[in-house]
Amino acid sequence: MIEEHTKELAAYCLSCPVPRCETGCPVHNHIRDYIKAVKEDDMARAREILYGVNPFPQLTCRLCDYARQCQGHCVRAIRSVPVEIHALEMAISDSGFDETVSGSANCHRIAMIGAGPANLAAAKYLVRRGFHVEVYEALDEIGGAIFSGIPSYRFDKSYLQEIHSDLAKAGVKFHFGTMVGRDVSLEELLKEYDRILAGIGAQSENTYGLQGDGCKAGLSLLYDLNVLHLQEEYHTKYRHAVVWGGGNVAMDCARSLIRLMDDVTVIYRRSEKEMPANHDEIEDAKKEGVKFAFLENIKSLSLDEKGRVTGVHAVKMHLGEPDDSGRARPIETVGSDYEIVCDLVVPAIGQKVDFAPLDGLHTTASHLSDHERVYVCGDAYLGPKTVAAAIHDGIEAAKEIEASF
Repeated sequence: MIEEHTKELAAYCLSCPVPRCETGCPVHNHIRDYIKAVKEDDMARAREILYGVNPFPQLTCRLCDYARQCQGHCVRAIRSVPVEIHALEMAISDSGFDETVSGSANCHRIAMIGAGPANLAAAKYLVRRGFHVEVYEALDEIGGAIFSGIPSYRFDKSYLQEIHSDLAKAGVKFHFGTMVGRDVSLEELLKEYDRILAGIGAQSENTYGLQGDGCKAGLSLLYDLNVLHLQEEYHTKYRHAVVWGGGNVAMDCARSLIRLMDDVTVIYRRSEKEMPANHDEIEDAKKEGVKFAFLENIKSLSLDEKGRVTGVHAVKMHLGEPDDSGRARPIETVGSDYEIVCDLVVPAIGQKVDFAPLDGLHTTASHLSDHERVYVCGDAYLGPKTVAAAIHDGIEAAKEIEASF
């Protein structure tokens, strides 16, 4: 029996002939159809439709920027409020788990580099079709940046354990604590496997020349807190933090740090409207006491005689004509320099994929790299994107691998 509240949410959907919500979904969920099944009190059918397209809705319904994606495209939002698609997806995914059943075994062996959402989706697709799949992961758990970068207050990581257990039961073998390029080479994997799928995330960070004791890049900070659990060390050593950036990594850093120290300020060079972070994350950060300095930028650090951070040299900005991204170009306001006192600075202003551990392979127009048996997916193929985009891309890469035999 479906809860009345869930039915009420579904009843608000217009079942549009051309569902705009689906065009905004990176996974291309059949949203209209699974909502229709909920309306008809058929949760089993709703689950079948949802999991038939999206292998991990328990992740996407909790991590997607639904306000910009599915719900942001809902036709209801033009004059009123959108259908609460993420709440419906959560209700459906929480009503039952889609167990992975391995298909009839074939002789093809696939090695995957990284256990992020793209490769997990690819592993699920391929093992269901009888492929032998082994995953090499540098960390001790699946999830990639979901595991190492997203704080537990924002996402219950037992969902990752659920996915891990399911894939392992289906025959996927995981090699944790194994970094390709350090513990095993790409050349060694190519001798043992028919195809390689590199689903490595965008983990290489740019601090834009900022250096000092008390300068920590965003993903490195989140790794310290979420994997190494160094909260007490940060709480003891630092009291005043500045986070530089406007994306979700910056928000995760700011919200994590406000739990540990006296004050946290986010500096972003554009206006709040241009911030790429999820709207809910920004609002939650404000409620938790994080301060925001919009239309401001960092020029350099202030250091004491021992090289420790004592503050940042900041400058006011104003917006000019749109740049290549379509957003208004931030321009420095002459003579507006000032200083913010702090002892911790966290640059969180963009990441990229480092292919050096993979012998410097290069991507092509397809998921096949410039090596005839090595494929790439997720951030390695798309650049830094959303969890949903990574999941969809992993499936697309798996289909290309399947078609290559």
